[in-house]
Amino acid sequence: MILHAFAPVFVVALIVIGVCTIVPRRHTQRIVAATEIAERYTGITAILLLGLIVYWLARLLIMPAAFVRLIQG
Repeated sequence: MILHAFAPVFVVALIVIGVCTIVPRRHTQRIVAATEIAERYTGITAILLLGLIVYWLARLLIMPAAFVRLIQG
């Protein structure tokens, strides 16, 4: 959370992907089906993409010096 506001979302996604590589195929198919239903009804993919763009723009406009340091390394 200190480095990026969307870090928890990505951590959860990585955990789900990791679980799907380990569990049997029938469980993976259930997880995939549940995720697909959630995406269709909530539009979470578009919301997250829009949120990432807004977050990036806010960081660029509010803290331009920090953004330049981030790019320069």
